[in-house]
Amino acid sequence: MKSVKYILSVLYSTCLSLSILAQGLGDYPKGYFMFPIKPGQRNYLSANMGELRPNHFHGGMDIKTDGQIGLAVYAAAQGYVSRIRVSTYGYGNTIYITHPNGYVTVYAHLDRFSAFINTYTLEQLYALEQTDIDILVPPTALPVTKGQIIAKSGNTGGSGGPHLHFEIRDLQERVLNPALFGFSEIVDNIKPTFDKIAIRTMDMDSRVNDEVGRAEFTAQYASPGKYTIATPITAKGLIGVEIKVHDKMNDTHNSYGINCIELKVDGKEVFYHNLETYAFHESRYINVHIDYETYILRKQYFEKCYVADGNNLSFYLMNPLHGKISIRDSAAHKVELRIYDSNGNQSMLNFVIKGKQNQSPKIVKTTPPAPDFKIFENTLRIIGSANYTGNATLYIKNKTKALAPAYFINQSPVYIHDLRKELPDSSMAGTYKAVYDFVDMIAPGRRKVVMDNLTLQFSDSTLFDTLYLQVKKHLIINGIETFEINNPTQPVYGPIGVVFCPEIAANKNERCYFYNINNSVSKKYEGGVWSEDSLVHNLKYLGKFTVIKDSIPPVITYKSNTTKRINFSIFDQGSGIDSIRATLNGKWVMMYYEHKSRLIWSEFKDPTEVLKGEFILEVIDKAGNKSLYKKTL
Repeated sequence: MKSVKYILSVLYSTCLSLSILAQGLGDYPKGYFMFPIKPGQRNYLSANMGELRPNHFHGGMDIKTDGQIGLAVYAAAQGYVSRIRVSTYGYGNTIYITHPNGYVTVYAHLDRFSAFINTYTLEQLYALEQTDIDILVPPTALPVTKGQIIAKSGNTGGSGGPHLHFEIRDLQERVLNPALFGFSEIVDNIKPTFDKIAIRTMDMDSRVNDEVGRAEFTAQYASPGKYTIATPITAKGLIGVEIKVHDKMNDTHNSYGINCIELKVDGKEVFYHNLETYAFHESRYINVHIDYETYILRKQYFEKCYVADGNNLSFYLMNPLHGKISIRDSAAHKVELRIYDSNGNQSMLNFVIKGKQNQSPKIVKTTPPAPDFKIFENTLRIIGSANYTGNATLYIKNKTKALAPAYFINQSPVYIHDLRKELPDSSMAGTYKAVYDFVDMIAPGRRKVVMDNLTLQFSDSTLFDTLYLQVKKHLIINGIETFEINNPTQPVYGPIGVVFCPEIAANKNERCYFYNINNSVSKKYEGGVWSEDSLVHNLKYLGKFTVIKDSIPPVITYKSNTTKRINFSIFDQGSGIDSIRATLNGKWVMMYYEHKSRLIWSEFKDPTEVLKGEFILEVIDKAGNKSLYKKTL
């Protein structure tokens, strides 16, 4: 870490040069690639590189297609089609082109490939008899020239509207920021905007405005590119800063992400982040790059200006405290935040944190707090019942522990406990009783936890940081058997292995599967495999789960047909569509599926072939329920 200060100083100076920032830290060949949609004409983006998305950073750029499907998509440079994907989810219909300089360009959510690529793709689909494929293409099979039309733009896969998703990748399959390759079709001279900041206490001795926890402050506009915080901020101990920001581009209504963040305290660099490139395996670290709880509860993205435990993203530089700020005096500390977009536009936020080492015994707020408890890092904070001034009692197995109030909010006492020392079963603070359901403290690494009818298996890659495992089981509500593992506001990196033996006999059925019920409105199918009388699965999220039987087959509705194409809609109200298979006179027929519209349609490999004879369509859901449709054409 001894060279960090020097590196940060150099990078800070670099970021201050807008022309150098626009070039990025790499030497990217400007002018080598042409714009893939309406090249040479003014165009617009619906999303840029690095935007914050659920469980991932947005790679590449989303190019607008005038709100329609069917615009010509051009090869950005000479090369060859090296990979083709056809899928109803994710990137949808996708073309990858490898170029002589080693870069790979990606064109996703396509409606239809150009004839020479479509012919090759249909040959592969029919050879494999699969409706979804992801194949590598030999270098000599599909050469392309710069500016050649390779497809029509579309809305396939996980797209939320017509556009082209365009990426540039390097030899290591890392996604690069296309804006750094110099596309004049996109105009942007608008400075990014600070919306809010948040300051979080990082241990039980820290305070922000005399409290343990997290406090948000609204940024005040001062002048173009300059913001401040009007609200006084005091702090003690180790704290972390988070920011909520957005960016705009000329003549569009869309909001975009920013690429570079710098944090200085008293003139010294503390944290630096430049999202110029990243590897796809890093993407899930976004859930510790942001304040995940705030995103889950309010759908707002706050980016941390410090590196949280378990965050292995490669685009940070920081001080020895990993970007955290230590306030150990009563001085006024000047904080400066700078943010930059891909085109070098920058904004700055200045504010002061006043050190305060003496705790105020009472904090006055307009709205009195309700009794509650919450975990911040390793700290358990308990808010007791109003007008109670005595100690809280922690019940820890066969003993009790008294906690004196750390401070008061209005008339409510606040108690602080270090969970690293012991995990309480419950507590009593006045008339407020809290039950915690703690099972154990789980550090990152391999660990197996067995609890009656529920077993949890943690791998080396499951956790970002220590998990204070809380489990509720034996829950039967309205005949539905559920269990809870902590809550959905806590992120995990990798899956948790779950083995669950239902107590209700009817749930021990091969058509029963795990469903996520964190959303009170709908249930989300998770899956599972039966092993004797237990359901086994890898869960990707914490929260509330249940076992539900799905015995209802998918619905197939015939729409229309010509001699060349037959159309259906399909729908499954339970686990969802798993597979589609169609045959004509016993021979496999390709059926494209667009899950957003629920439509499927056929396409022959041989353009002279006609729909004549016995047509059979088989649709199976993820629970194994099958529907058949037969028609003589």
